[in-house]
Amino acid sequence: MDHCPPEQPLFTFGVIADVQYADIDDGYNYSRTRKRYYRSSLELLRKAQKRWSESAAKPEFILQLGDIIDGLNKSRGASELALNTVLREFSSSPVEVHHVWGNHEFYNFSRSALLSSRLN
Repeated sequence: MDHCPPEQPLFTFGVIADVQYADIDDGYNYSRTRKRYYRSSLELLRKAQKRWSESAAKPEFILQLGDIIDGLNKSRGASELALNTVLREFSSSPVEVHHVWGNHEFYNFSRSALLSSRLN
């Protein structure tokens, strides 16, 4: 029986979604059944990036699937600051990060603002 070496993937990529950062204390959803990590979401993002960097198969790129900041930022006038805070965390990534807009991006920004943002 031939022993074939294990197949290597053609490429790998990291996926993250629903970071939903806001500079407020962690809380719960409206029905108080699920914990919401607002400020702590940055630490969870850092942990994901650390795992990707330690992975045997390093990702070629990262795909951020939307809701990078929480809708609560809009009412607090903190949308730009929150976005810049999270993007600063992504800037330490050794690979390219591609962003998809989620509904929370539209809660915080107009379509024209998103088109000219670093999320585009």
